[in-house]
Amino acid sequence: MAFTVLIDGYNLAAELWGMGRGARELGRQRDDLLGLLAAYGRTRSHALHVVFDGWREGLPDGNRTREQGIDVTFSPKGVTADEVIRDLVREGGGPYLVVTSDARVRRWAQDGGAEVVDSGAFARRLLAPAAPSAGEGAEPGLDDADDEGRPWSGNTAKKGNPRKRSKRQRALDRRLGKL
Repeated sequence: MAFTVLIDGYNLAAELWGMGRGARELGRQRDDLLGLLAAYGRTRSHALHVVFDGWREGLPDGNRTREQGIDVTFSPKGVTADEVIRDLVREGGGPYLVVTSDARVRRWAQDGGAEVVDSGAFARRLLAPAAPSAGEGAEPGLDDADDEGRPWSGNTAKKGNPRKRSKRQRALDRRLGKL
């Protein structure tokens, strides 16, 4: 199923490198982020759309371009990127998977029917090397690890399947599996 990954740009950049100081550093972070996303996009079939804040110094009508195969939107002056993301999800235009760590944007996206992935989880996905296929250097015993990646201790004091990942982690895995 084709979907669009809608990314809160500065939120993801802050997760990757911390928030830049000054327009020059922010510009470099934007360029670096677009480079990472372009490399990611070449291996995936879904569309990428990044929204950056332009509400303080942006153009009155905002700015939308296409760079390196990625739709890039700067919010109009007086409008935040969060609000642009909310409006895009409300308008529809196809299924969205929203990448943000902002609780308000998460709520808006879920209310609009979009799935949400935390910026930190998506950042780790962007920076991770390509996963080996089964049998090709796959890490042994990965299924025997708990939610934090520690090997199963053998303790059976708790009820339930100790090898089963938590419900929250399984839901996150399903969303990340779409990426």
